[in-house]
Amino acid sequence: MNEAYVLLNVDYKNQREIIEGSKKISVVKAVKTVYGICDILVILESDDMQKIKDAIDNDLHNMNGIKNLTSLISVN
Repeated sequence: MNEAYVLLNVDYKNQREIIEGSKKISVVKAVKTVYGICDILVILESDDMQKIKDAIDNDLHNMNGIKNLTSLISVN
């Protein structure tokens, strides 16, 4: 199983819609509000790494209000 962790810095006024939109992405396992240098942690999981890449490149990158996105791909 492949996993990716995506750290988001977001515009506060868009935070709720980003959280709700992220939860609708098929490969998203969890969405968490975090405190610190990032605002939201999105955990993605799939047997197909291409599905994770597509979710990051197409779904997350196209959301309004995301100021910065950092992807961390887990390797086993």
